[in-house]
Amino acid sequence: MDFLPPPELALPISYEARAQAVALYCDAIVRMHWGERLINKIFGRAMQSHAAGRIVVQHYRWKEEGAERPTLALLQRHASRGTRTLASFVAVLRLTGMVAAEADPGDRRVRYLVPQERLIAGLRAWIAHHLRCCEALGLLGAGHADRLADDAFFSAFVSRAGTILDQAALHRGRFGGWSWFDERDGGGRVAMLLLRDHFKANPVEGSPPAAFPLRARELAEGLGLSHSHVRSLLKDATEAGHLAHDAGRAQVRLTPRFLDEATSWLLHFLSWFADAAHAARRAG
Repeated sequence: MDFLPPPELALPISYEARAQAVALYCDAIVRMHWGERLINKIFGRAMQSHAAGRIVVQHYRWKEEGAERPTLALLQRHASRGTRTLASFVAVLRLTGMVAAEADPGDRRVRYLVPQERLIAGLRAWIAHHLRCCEALGLLGAGHADRLADDAFFSAFVSRAGTILDQAALHRGRFGGWSWFDERDGGGRVAMLLLRDHFKANPVEGSPPAAFPLRARELAEGLGLSHSHVRSLLKDATEAGHLAHDAGRAQVRLTPRFLDEATSWLLHFLSWFADAAHAARRAG
């Protein structure tokens, strides 16, 4: 592939340790969404997750720095695409009690978006999984994930986490097979499940990698997707060269190219979390 991790991500860690860390990370994220049909529907695409994250980040930046408060207009300025769907997405967040709207006392036409505890608690758990993986890979020292229970550290981290969203937007589409999955409805979670099961089936480096079982109907039900959508996703991913799928035997094997691209994405993504954690620690 032509987009390798930067030198600082060439970690002195064995394949076995990295496989265990990635499998645990992906398992934690999949478990957060397994059986959560509403959550999977709301946050089915990266754009939606990033918009919700931007609301929380900007809210904490306002509290910590006096930055601009989050509004729909602010989200639309940060979005490079899909701006027309943001209003509908924000309406869903309000309807489900994840976000409240607060009118500006000086201009009733301006509505500030205020993240509610349900959204904040979910984000706190999601960040903790990322920091634990950073610790396992040596990107962070032990204890950063546990410190998120401290509201002051959580606030310091979230108010600096806008760089994660900025970097994700800057690198959109640059990670080959991972980007291919992430651009499809529920694709990011399907890719994480595939990575989790691959590394569980391949805890020791080998060539070619071992196949592992995949039941498309069970996957669809667990992630709140239609069976036809999952079947189509797997078929298209096979044709695109990201995996080999034997539907008759209910087995799948990930290609070396996809594994390289997905691992590159994960190391970059986690490095941005580590940078934010270091900045939060320095601030505290």
